[in-house]
Amino acid sequence: MTVPAINVPRAIKRQRRGKAEMEAIRDAIFAELEETHPQTVRHVFYRMASLDMVPKQENLGYQTVKIQLLNMRKSGRVPWTWVGDATRWQRKPRSYGSLEEALRHTARTYRRDIWRRAEHYVEVWCESDSIASVIMEATEEYDVPLMTSRGFSSATYLWEAARSITAVGKPVYLYYFGDWDPSGKIIPQHIERELRHHAPSAEIHFDRIAITPEQIQDLELLTKPPKTSTHSKGFKGGTVEIEAMPVPVLLDLVRDCIEQHIDQRHLQVLKTAEESERGILAGMLGELREGYWDGAGGAA
Repeated sequence: MTVPAINVPRAIKRQRRGKAEMEAIRDAIFAELEETHPQTVRHVFYRMASLDMVPKQENLGYQTVKIQLLNMRKSGRVPWTWVGDATRWQRKPRSYGSLEEALRHTARTYRRDIWRRAEHYVEVWCESDSIASVIMEATEEYDVPLMTSRGFSSATYLWEAARSITAVGKPVYLYYFGDWDPSGKIIPQHIERELRHHAPSAEIHFDRIAITPEQIQDLELLTKPPKTSTHSKGFKGGTVEIEAMPVPVLLDLVRDCIEQHIDQRHLQVLKTAEESERGILAGMLGELREGYWDGAGGAA
């Protein structure tokens, strides 16, 4: 019996990029990070995809950016500090080799508490450590606590956060930044519900700032189809990771949330006081080095 021939389709080979095309991608990556850093790898991927430098598909475009960006850092073309990653960090109390070293550090980092006399207490919440590594530039600038939920926060984490909110004793404003997807839509609702439950006496104002459907449309953010999960029932439209939002836009949103609670005149007074008091600390450091100060507040 004659066996009929079976036509087996050949695997489609992806066309390899030429040297000129790869160099163009690297140039675009460098230009993006040179203008705004730090950014996460995902942030850079979304920027390259929006510029049509790499495919929008996760398994193609993201891997290209990830590999090229790693090689660029290893070669020294891109500084390691230009890429943010707060997912791995060390827990260790700060210690010093000498009193002089401790005083030098204090003089360099000293700042007044701008929220002590403020009418409101402010926190910024975000969904992941990776986004925290980017927006902390704005929260550190204004000495605002940055809380990372890491998806659905543990009951203990939310209880401790609620206890801190209760202790503040003033109106609390919480601003949330996270993905727009089935889970990301529910996470801030869960956080707000648990905080209100554990801090019933606190005046809590909770706002989701990003990502929103309006931002997806206005900024023409790259969307993906939602994954099937226990939370996807009833979710309509595409999903968007917060890394798809350009970093300058994201930082402006964070600063806008914070600055509306700050008295700018009071802030300038504090900055002037900070400069003066840093000068005092620098003078104490100089006296310590010259042996005129014993480290206990008196002459040697």
